[in-house]
Amino acid sequence: MAKQISLQEEQSKKFFKEINRHLGMKSRYKLVKLVRAVLSNVRRGLSEDQAALVVTRLPRLFRRLFSGNQNSGENQIPIKHLDELVDNIYMEDRRSQQVLFTSEIDTLNAVILVLNKLDRFFGILSLSVFRYPLTQELRQAAIEEAV
Repeated sequence: MAKQISLQEEQSKKFFKEINRHLGMKSRYKLVKLVRAVLSNVRRGLSEDQAALVVTRLPRLFRRLFSGNQNSGENQIPIKHLDELVDNIYMEDRRSQQVLFTSEIDTLNAVILVLNKLDRFFGILSLSVFRYPLTQELRQAAIEEAV
């Protein structure tokens, strides 16, 4: 069990290093806040059962970011497409004290990066909890980035 935890911790460190390398964020706090914004908005698009399935794939730190300040009565926001997720995150960011994103394009790029890295490290997109259009848009974005 300890070996598995250390492997998860190592994967978590690599994940954050790669996100930071791509985004060049100076603040660790903002980096974690960005990942939390993506994960918590993804969670709001899932049912309780779907969210529980995602949690099983995530290391402890990511579970906390995913669950965040979840209110038991929080409304589920159905997210079918990437632009819906990006709009939710961008509008939430505009209302915060410390904005993370300079534009919707900046938000889109960060969301694609975070979700594709979460998939690479923890295989979350292979779970059958995300809407098909969303996973296809993310895969297409990854292909376009690689070209």
